[in-house]
Amino acid sequence: MAGGRLTADPLFQGLARPAMVAGVSYMYFVLNAMICMVTYIQTKSFTVLPLALVVHGFGYLLCAKEPRAVELWMLRMKYGFKSYNRAYHSFTNSYDVF
Repeated sequence: MAGGRLTADPLFQGLARPAMVAGVSYMYFVLNAMICMVTYIQTKSFTVLPLALVVHGFGYLLCAKEPRAVELWMLRMKYGFKSYNRAYHSFTNSYDVF
């Protein structure tokens, strides 16, 4: 600690990463596969495959920067919204209309 910089140990980084499939997190891979399968079932066309590869490429770039990006986004969607009537309820997150 003489220099004041923290060093990242590669072993810790490897153990702290989520499970990855083809460069994307497992959650992203499953979501991409499910959406593409449902789209294929609806359209009965293999033109969904290039779309799936483009979405996978986007996920690859996203997960290269932050491996848990999908999990963080899902957490944001779960807890991130604030109600419009917060001032009426003493700035608590209440969804009561009365």
